[in-house]
Amino acid sequence: ISAFNQLSPTSQAQGTAVLETIAPKSVIRPNIATVSKVLFDSSKELPSGSGLDSTYSFGIHSFVQDLLNAGQYCPLTLFTNQNMERLHREGHALKHSKVHVNGVSHHLLDLSQFENELELDPLSWQEAYQRYLTWIEDIGDASALKRWTMHFTTLSKDEAVRKNFRAIIEFDVETRQNYALR
Repeated sequence: ISAFNQLSPTSQAQGTAVLETIAPKSVIRPNIATVSKVLFDSSKELPSGSGLDSTYSFGIHSFVQDLLNAGQYCPLTLFTNQNMERLHREGHALKHSKVHVNGVSHHLLDLSQFENELELDPLSWQEAYQRYLTWIEDIGDASALKRWTMHFTTLSKDEAVRKNFRAIIEFDVETRQNYALR
C-alpha cells in the first residue's frame, strides 16, 4: 500500500485498472486516505538487549593494555573485531617478545603475528578506530577522547576515504605513532 501511495495519480489509476481486471469484483480497494504515512514509530519499539550487539562483545584484551603501559605503539590492526576475538580466544598461544624499555624488561605481544595496519581496508580501518575510540574513552580523559574522535572524524569523510585512503591511513598511522612516542 505504501508503494502504491508513492505512485503518481496517473500511475495509481492505471494500477487500479489492471488490478480490477484480475481481482474478483467482491474485493474492496482500501481507502488510501486512511493509510498512515508514518513508516517507523519509536513509541512501538522495545529496548534491545546488550547481548544483541556483538561488535564490542570482546573487551580490549590486556595484551593491548600491556603494550600501552610499556610505552609501545598499539596498531589499529589489534582493534579489528577479528583480531580482538583472536586475542581473547588464542591469546595464551600467541608469541610474546621480551622488550627492554627504560631498563625494565617486558614480555609483550609480538606484533609480527598480525597484518600491517597499512594493509587495512577502509571498512576494517573504520571498525578498528571505533573500537580504539571506545578504548580511549575507557582509559583516557575527555580531552583525549575529543582529540581522537576529531582526528578520525576528519579523516573518515566518505569522499576522502574513497579517493585517498592510502594517504589517509599513512597519515593516521604516522600521527598515532608520533603521539605514542611522546
